[in-house]
Amino acid sequence: MDGTHFVRHVARRVSGWMWIALGLVCGVLAIGLTGAAPPAAAPGVVHPLHLSTAHLAVDEAAAWMRIRVFKDDLEAALAAYSGVDSLALEPSAEHDSLFLAYFGEAFGLRFDGVEVTGVIESSGEDLESGDGDLRIWWYQLRFDGAEGVRGIEVRNELLYESFRDQRNIVRVLHAPTETRKTLYFAAPDTGWREVAW
Repeated sequence: MDGTHFVRHVARRVSGWMWIALGLVCGVLAIGLTGAAPPAAAPGVVHPLHLSTAHLAVDEAAAWMRIRVFKDDLEAALAAYSGVDSLALEPSAEHDSLFLAYFGEAFGLRFDGVEVTGVIESSGEDLESGDGDLRIWWYQLRFDGAEGVRGIEVRNELLYESFRDQRNIVRVLHAPTETRKTLYFAAPDTGWREVAW
């Protein structure tokens, strides 16, 4: 099974509610470990949870990632990024290009210390995710690098500028060795996480 099929397989098996529950558990654990209360959401925001989840499948020289985020949160962030009052996401070359520019600033991936750039393969709304602020938007990206990747580094600051309580989870699978690791990022943390195999 190649990386694209693996990411799609996992993403289909895990419901939107399961991702929300995982985010809440991670948030509670983070509060318990640090003893600090989570930062408040930006003024005027009514969304109760700010979370993105991603599955990153790494092969010998490439990685495929499927990232999921609440649609209204992403629309607000992309509107602010592009300097417009509002934005209604749709699967289009224009919106994919806007997201890719934003994503390139907020997310980083290195193969053995060398930064690689993602290319969007597809995008869209998860039609089973619910209504209103529970709607989920997803992107499928591919990252190409040199043969024989021994490890990766990930930085994920998606939506940090929009929500002080943003949480980002990246589940990594190195397919050849079946090494798995879950990376947790919480605003305002701007560090890199390393996974080696």
